[in-house]
Amino acid sequence: MGDRSLLEEYLAGEYVKGTTRSVWREAARNALTTLELPIQRQRAKRLAQRTSPLMLHLGCGDNYKHGWVNIDLARPGRKLDLKWDLRRGIPFPSQSVVAIVSEHLFEHIDLVGALSLLRECRRVMKAGGVIRVGVPNLERYIKSYLGGDPIINAVRPGRPTSAIAFSEIYLFHGHQTMYDVETLTLLLHEAGFRDAESSDYGTGWICPSPDSEFRKAETLYVQARA
Repeated sequence: MGDRSLLEEYLAGEYVKGTTRSVWREAARNALTTLELPIQRQRAKRLAQRTSPLMLHLGCGDNYKHGWVNIDLARPGRKLDLKWDLRRGIPFPSQSVVAIVSEHLFEHIDLVGALSLLRECRRVMKAGGVIRVGVPNLERYIKSYLGGDPIINAVRPGRPTSAIAFSEIYLFHGHQTMYDVETLTLLLHEAGFRDAESSDYGTGWICPSPDSEFRKAETLYVQARA
Protein backbone atom coordinates (compact mmCIF):
# COMPACT_ATOMS: atom_id res chain seq x y z
CA MET A 1 0.00 0.00 0.00
CA GLY A 2 1.33 3.46 -0.91
CA ASP A 3 1.89 6.47 1.30
CA ARG A 4 -1.14 7.88 3.04
CA SER A 5 -2.83 10.89 1.47
CA LEU A 6 -2.74 14.32 3.05
CA LEU A 7 -6.31 13.79 4.27
CA GLU A 8 -5.46 10.42 5.84
CA GLU A 9 -2.44 11.92 7.56
CA TYR A 10 -4.58 14.74 8.89
CA LEU A 11 -7.34 12.44 10.18
CA ALA A 12 -4.78 10.26 11.95
CA GLY A 13 -2.90 13.22 13.41
CA GLU A 14 -4.32 16.70 13.99
CA TYR A 15 -7.94 15.51 13.84
CA VAL A 16 -7.45 12.86 16.52
CA LYS A 17 -5.53 15.28 18.75
CA GLY A 18 -8.19 17.93 18.37
CA THR A 19 -11.25 15.75 18.94
CA THR A 20 -11.07 12.30 20.53
CA ARG A 21 -8.01 12.81 22.71
CA SER A 22 -9.23 16.13 24.08
CA VAL A 23 -12.44 14.49 25.34
CA TRP A 24 -10.50 12.00 27.45
CA ARG A 25 -8.11 14.64 28.74
CA GLU A 26 -10.99 16.86 29.78
CA ALA A 27 -12.69 14.03 31.66
CA ALA A 28 -9.49 13.26 33.56
CA ARG A 29 -8.95 16.92 34.48
CA ASN A 30 -12.53 17.24 35.70
CA ALA A 31 -12.11 14.17 37.93
CA LEU A 32 -8.83 15.42 39.41
CA THR A 33 -10.32 18.85 40.07
CA THR A 34 -13.37 17.40 41.84
CA LEU A 35 -11.14 15.35 44.14
CA GLU A 36 -9.41 18.52 45.35
CA LEU A 37 -12.58 20.60 45.79
CA PRO A 38 -12.49 20.98 49.62
CA ILE A 39 -8.79 21.86 49.62
CA GLN A 40 -9.18 24.40 46.84
CA ARG A 41 -12.15 26.11 48.54
CA GLN A 42 -9.93 26.80 51.53
CA ARG A 43 -7.11 27.94 49.27
CA ALA A 44 -9.46 30.42 47.59
CA LYS A 45 -10.32 31.89 51.00
CA ARG A 46 -6.64 32.34 51.81
CA LEU A 47 -5.92 33.91 48.42
CA ALA A 48 -8.77 36.38 48.90
CA GLN A 49 -7.39 37.39 52.31
CA ARG A 50 -3.74 37.65 51.31
CA THR A 51 -3.78 38.93 47.73
CA SER A 52 -4.09 42.64 46.98
CA PRO A 53 -5.00 43.74 44.42
CA LEU A 54 -6.91 40.59 43.56
CA MET A 55 -6.70 39.91 39.80
CA LEU A 56 -7.95 36.67 38.25
CA HIS A 57 -6.64 34.84 35.19
CA LEU A 58 -9.43 32.44 34.23
CA GLY A 59 -8.71 29.28 32.23
CA CYS A 60 -4.97 29.88 32.26
CA GLY A 61 -3.92 26.52 30.81
CA ASP A 62 -0.13 26.39 30.75
CA ASN A 63 0.08 30.18 30.40
CA TYR A 64 0.95 31.27 33.95
CA LYS A 65 0.77 35.06 34.44
CA HIS A 66 2.76 36.49 37.34
CA GLY A 67 0.85 38.91 39.53
CA TRP A 68 -2.45 37.18 38.73
CA VAL A 69 -4.36 34.36 40.46
CA ASN A 70 -4.13 31.69 37.78
CA ILE A 71 -7.17 29.38 37.74
CA ASP A 72 -7.87 26.24 35.73
CA LEU A 73 -8.69 22.55 35.95
CA ALA A 74 -6.15 20.35 37.68
CA ARG A 75 -3.52 18.60 35.62
CA PRO A 76 -0.28 16.95 36.75
CA GLY A 77 2.65 19.26 36.14
CA ARG A 78 0.55 22.37 35.51
CA LYS A 79 1.49 25.46 37.53
CA LEU A 80 -1.69 26.94 39.04
CA ASP A 81 -2.69 29.13 41.96
CA LEU A 82 -6.14 27.56 42.17
CA LYS A 83 -7.39 24.26 40.76
CA TRP A 84 -11.00 24.99 40.04
CA ASP A 85 -13.85 24.11 37.68
CA LEU A 86 -15.34 27.47 36.67
CA ARG A 87 -18.67 25.81 35.98
CA ARG A 88 -19.02 25.87 39.77
CA GLY A 89 -18.78 29.65 39.76
CA ILE A 90 -15.90 31.76 41.04
CA PRO A 91 -14.95 31.02 44.69
CA PHE A 92 -14.24 34.61 45.75
CA PRO A 93 -16.37 37.13 47.67
CA SER A 94 -18.57 39.65 45.91
CA GLN A 95 -16.84 42.92 44.98
CA SER A 96 -13.36 41.64 45.82
CA VAL A 97 -11.65 41.55 42.40
CA VAL A 98 -10.22 44.50 40.46
CA ALA A 99 -9.41 42.78 37.15
CA ILE A 100 -10.21 39.59 35.26
CA VAL A 101 -8.56 38.31 32.11
CA SER A 102 -9.20 35.21 30.04
CA GLU A 103 -7.77 34.09 26.72
CA HIS A 104 -9.28 31.25 24.72
CA LEU A 105 -11.59 30.06 27.48
CA PHE A 106 -15.08 31.14 26.47
CA GLU A 107 -15.10 29.24 23.18
CA HIS A 108 -15.00 26.08 25.32
CA ILE A 109 -18.32 27.00 26.98
CA ASP A 110 -21.83 27.04 25.50
CA LEU A 111 -23.71 30.36 25.52
CA VAL A 112 -25.72 29.54 28.66
CA GLY A 113 -22.55 28.67 30.55
CA ALA A 114 -20.70 31.69 29.17
CA LEU A 115 -23.39 34.09 30.36
CA SER A 116 -23.48 32.40 33.75
CA LEU A 117 -19.70 32.69 34.15
CA LEU A 118 -19.69 36.34 33.06
CA ARG A 119 -22.37 37.08 35.66
CA GLU A 120 -20.10 35.48 38.24
CA CYS A 121 -17.27 37.69 37.01
CA ARG A 122 -19.50 40.72 37.50
CA ARG A 123 -20.50 39.56 41.00
CA VAL A 124 -16.94 39.26 42.27
CA MET A 125 -15.70 42.47 40.65
CA LYS A 126 -15.39 45.80 42.40
CA ALA A 127 -17.08 48.83 40.88
CA GLY A 128 -14.86 50.18 38.12
CA GLY A 129 -13.00 46.89 37.74
CA VAL A 130 -12.03 45.70 34.25
CA ILE A 131 -12.63 42.41 32.47
CA ARG A 132 -10.70 41.54 29.30
CA VAL A 133 -11.79 38.52 27.25
CA GLY A 134 -9.88 37.06 24.31
CA VAL A 135 -11.41 34.48 21.95
CA PRO A 136 -10.64 33.15 18.46
CA ASN A 137 -11.54 35.90 16.00
CA LEU A 138 -14.44 34.55 13.92
CA GLU A 139 -14.55 37.55 11.60
CA ARG A 140 -10.88 37.28 10.73
CA TYR A 141 -11.18 33.55 10.06
CA ILE A 142 -14.15 34.18 7.74
CA LYS A 143 -12.15 36.79 5.83
CA SER A 144 -9.27 34.34 5.59
CA TYR A 145 -11.51 31.55 4.29
CA LEU A 146 -12.78 33.95 1.60
CA GLY A 147 -9.20 34.78 0.63
CA GLY A 148 -8.80 38.16 2.27
CA ASP A 149 -6.53 37.35 5.22
CA PRO A 150 -3.52 35.01 5.70
CA ILE A 151 -4.49 33.81 9.20
CA ILE A 152 -5.56 30.27 8.21
CA ASN A 153 -2.25 29.44 6.54
CA ALA A 154 -0.28 31.24 9.22
CA VAL A 155 -1.89 29.59 12.25
CA ARG A 156 -3.20 26.31 10.80
CA PRO A 157 -0.84 25.42 7.94
CA GLY A 158 -0.90 22.15 6.01
CA ARG A 159 -4.59 21.37 6.39
CA PRO A 160 -6.13 19.49 3.44
CA THR A 161 -8.54 22.38 2.70
CA SER A 162 -9.33 25.84 4.04
CA ALA A 163 -12.77 24.64 5.18
CA ILE A 164 -11.19 21.93 7.32
CA ALA A 165 -8.83 24.47 8.88
CA PHE A 166 -11.71 26.88 9.48
CA SER A 167 -13.82 24.19 11.16
CA GLU A 168 -11.14 23.56 13.77
CA ILE A 169 -11.95 26.79 15.62
CA TYR A 170 -15.35 25.45 16.63
CA LEU A 171 -14.88 21.66 16.50
CA PHE A 172 -11.51 21.05 18.15
CA HIS A 173 -10.45 20.90 21.80
CA GLY A 174 -14.00 20.92 23.12
CA HIS A 175 -14.89 24.24 21.49
CA GLN A 176 -18.61 25.02 21.60
CA THR A 177 -19.07 28.67 20.63
CA MET A 178 -17.73 31.13 18.07
CA TYR A 179 -17.52 34.88 18.72
CA ASP A 180 -17.43 38.18 16.95
CA VAL A 181 -17.37 41.62 18.60
CA GLU A 182 -21.16 41.95 18.54
CA THR A 183 -21.76 38.60 20.27
CA LEU A 184 -19.14 38.99 22.98
CA THR A 185 -20.20 42.58 23.65
CA LEU A 186 -23.83 41.46 23.97
CA LEU A 187 -22.93 38.81 26.56
CA LEU A 188 -20.87 41.25 28.60
CA HIS A 189 -23.68 43.78 28.70
CA GLU A 190 -26.23 41.08 29.56
CA ALA A 191 -23.97 40.03 32.46
CA GLY A 192 -24.05 43.57 33.89
CA PHE A 193 -20.84 45.06 32.53
CA ARG A 194 -20.73 48.45 30.81
CA ASP A 195 -18.67 50.18 28.13
CA ALA A 196 -17.84 46.89 26.39
CA GLU A 197 -15.65 47.47 23.34
CA SER A 198 -13.12 45.71 21.15
CA SER A 199 -9.49 46.32 22.01
CA ASP A 200 -6.37 45.74 19.94
CA TYR A 201 -3.70 43.35 21.15
CA GLY A 202 -1.45 44.90 23.80
CA THR A 203 -3.71 47.88 24.45
CA GLY A 204 -6.64 48.47 26.79
CA TRP A 205 -7.41 49.53 30.33
CA ILE A 206 -5.22 46.99 32.15
CA CYS A 207 -1.59 48.06 32.50
CA PRO A 208 0.72 46.40 31.89
CA SER A 209 -1.17 44.52 29.20
CA PRO A 210 -1.87 40.87 30.13
CA ASP A 211 -2.21 39.80 26.47
CA SER A 212 -0.13 36.78 25.43
CA GLU A 213 2.20 37.12 22.45
CA PHE A 214 1.45 33.59 21.20
CA ARG A 215 -2.28 34.45 21.10
CA LYS A 216 -1.81 37.67 19.12
CA ALA A 217 -2.52 36.48 15.59
CA GLU A 218 -5.91 34.84 15.98
CA THR A 219 -7.43 36.57 19.01
CA LEU A 220 -10.28 39.05 19.29
CA TYR A 221 -10.14 41.03 22.57
CA VAL A 222 -13.13 42.76 24.14
CA GLN A 223 -12.91 44.72 27.41
CA ALA A 224 -15.59 46.10 29.71
CA ARG A 225 -16.02 47.80 33.08
CA ALA A 226 -17.99 46.76 36.15
